[in-house]
Amino acid sequence: MASNNTPLPVSPKNTRSTATQQQRSQQQEQQQPVSNDLSFLPVGGAAAGAGVVEAYSQQSVPFQQQQLQQQSAPFQPYQPQPIAPYQQPMPAFYSYDSNNSDYSNNNRFSGGTAQLGGYQQSHSTDSTHRSSRNISPAPEPNYNLIQTDATLEGLAQRWHAYQAVMRKSYAEDPFYKRWTRSKWILLFSALLLLGYSTAILYFTLTYILHKVPEAPVVMEFHSNIIYLALGGSVFGIASALVGLVGIFLENRIWLSYYTIVLWPGFALYVAVGYIAFRRAKMNLRAHIKDDWIFSYTREQRLLVQHSLFCCGFQDSTYYAAYDMRCFPTTTLPSCEHKYSLFEKNLLTSLWTWSFTVAPVHLFVMIVALLCSNHVNNLLRSARPGLVSFKEKKKQ
Repeated sequence: MASNNTPLPVSPKNTRSTATQQQRSQQQEQQQPVSNDLSFLPVGGAAAGAGVVEAYSQQSVPFQQQQLQQQSAPFQPYQPQPIAPYQQPMPAFYSYDSNNSDYSNNNRFSGGTAQLGGYQQSHSTDSTHRSSRNISPAPEPNYNLIQTDATLEGLAQRWHAYQAVMRKSYAEDPFYKRWTRSKWILLFSALLLLGYSTAILYFTLTYILHKVPEAPVVMEFHSNIIYLALGGSVFGIASALVGLVGIFLENRIWLSYYTIVLWPGFALYVAVGYIAFRRAKMNLRAHIKDDWIFSYTREQRLLVQHSLFCCGFQDSTYYAAYDMRCFPTTTLPSCEHKYSLFEKNLLTSLWTWSFTVAPVHLFVMIVALLCSNHVNNLLRSARPGLVSFKEKKKQ
């Protein structure tokens, strides 16, 4: 069988046309012309189809040239556009009328967004310590006037709008009519705390400053009780002032501090009653005799004798501190009965008023715990999405 020595055809190494892309596109346009056969169109659309084909054939070549120019254009870096300036800030709820100094309520929003200086901002629940700064007549009481534009004009307009709204609202509806029952109870308890704390402070200062005849004896032997009562009164006055600030500002953070500071005052008042009751009920006369004989110094005995006008414990010759007034042949009575009666009356009065104030102070603490979150109609926190307890009740 004869072998076929016919050489195989060799393909060229480079079959790519050397023509440019623009020339190749023109060749394709010439090889594949646009067909004018409109037989597939309906009768009414043949004329319109012919116009479309003609317009396409006229615009196809310039459009392709424009694409080629865009592809061959040099690279240009990105240039950010300048930010547009803030728009003129407008009041959130009330539109300002130049002819009228008051603000009309035609611009109140409804829904979940508020207009803040030309920008839409969704409002969430307000923080607990800004509830008093809300615009009361607005349907959404959680709008905060602090969240305004960072421009002096916007702040000025917000401030004038706030003043006008509050003047109108307080003229029509005084503040005491908008107070909740919890707020009234809180106010009563804070004033009660301020009253008896001030009375206890006055009582302790009269003994510390020696404004009563028995003050030297009391401060010498019962100074710990007096200073405990002084500390309780100071804590009570400070707590009452913090509570009043939180009540009038409707600020739950201040009211939480008020609730916490009440506890040390309660502990101090109970400590006063415990110390006085224990000493008064544990064989007082025998303790006084032992202290007079074994514990008191000469100066302490002289102090008791001068304050109570007595000499010696059982008589003028029994452990007496002699001076120009007390001597063996004096006619002054002994100090046993007078001093025992004085100690009994003092300690009884101390633990009585201490255990009387303690339940009242406990009532103030319970009121603060229960009513601090209900100082207004909103039971809110700093987290968004919470609704008031009244809204939950309606749902």
